[in-house]
Amino acid sequence: MINYQNRKVEANGCLGCSYANLEFSLPCGMAYEDETFTLSQDWEVPIPGFLIASPKRHLETFMEMTKEERIEIFELVNETMKILRENQICERFDVIFEEKPNRHFHIWILPRYDWMQELVGDITDNLGKVFEYAKINLKTKENFQAIEEITQLVKNKLVKEVKNETN
Repeated sequence: MINYQNRKVEANGCLGCSYANLEFSLPCGMAYEDETFTLSQDWEVPIPGFLIASPKRHLETFMEMTKEERIEIFELVNETMKILRENQICERFDVIFEEKPNRHFHIWILPRYDWMQELVGDITDNLGKVFEYAKINLKTKENFQAIEEITQLVKNKLVKEVKNETN
């Protein structure tokens, strides 16, 4: 796989498992990690705030998670969207479960930016076009900086949320 900064990522087997095991990293770092889940910028598509929530253990489907894991991942997605909204990153999102055979299950938290609507009209029907546009046109220094800033913002806010819940 080639990451959003055109660097080759190699893994032994499943990319999701390799990432969860810290066998490779992204330039922006991980936004959140606990014993069960990771949250990070999408590896390939440089849309600021396009975050991926994924279980650490290898699963192919949502239903393979325990009830507690399903609740926890929904809380992670909800808190992430709340942080992005409160910090005026984006107001609307598409949340998409990706289940593919022989692939690591994950959830996309995709911000709906105005430029997407202007580019393709119905975003949901044209995700491939949005992603292709981003891969070609959003690989800029300014955009990479925005990705890093948003990742750090989410990381800092989620750490505070977790600390508040445990106190």
